[in-house]
Amino acid sequence: MTHNHIFDPKHAAFLESETRKAWQDPKEILELLTITTQMVAADLGCGNGFFTVPLSCKTKKVYGIDVQKEMLELLEQKLCKLKIENIELRLSGEKTIPLDDKHVDLLITVNTLHEFPDRTKTIKEIQRVLKPNGHVLIVDFKKEETPHGPPVQIRVSQLQAKQLFEEQGFSLIKSHELLYHYVLVFRRD
Repeated sequence: MTHNHIFDPKHAAFLESETRKAWQDPKEILELLTITTQMVAADLGCGNGFFTVPLSCKTKKVYGIDVQKEMLELLEQKLCKLKIENIELRLSGEKTIPLDDKHVDLLITVNTLHEFPDRTKTIKEIQRVLKPNGHVLIVDFKKEETPHGPPVQIRVSQLQAKQLFEEQGFSLIKSHELLYHYVLVFRRD
């Protein structure tokens, strides 16, 4: 991405830290979804796989998608070490998701909504790659000061996120509050 609010790979170790897990536990968040072992999922903005790996334990296949080659390389090393074979890595462009139409049952995107330069375009892309009645899980920072995260001025509020997705034909089916984040689950109609 060309703007300067994208996560710096130099801080990738923090993404796997116990500190982060204390306030953003993948197990707790993924339990908000109904996931089956027949599902194909995507983790948009997967980073080094903090959510991708646990998601792969619950699904048939996961696409780990990121705009940063360095993050995908870190995830690839982890997959080799853990001998995980049902995650396929894809380098994405700034405006497109490298998946076919109606390809995934579930798409998650964690701590990334504020990074998308054209949110409407990205949400349309999410809609394109999701199967009918597919689900999308959004986790992002609350629009308030927190010890971690991007500057408050670039954060997307929970209400704004809800409106952005509903404007593109998604239905909100669940919301949840974490210490520093909100979680929204939408269905593609």
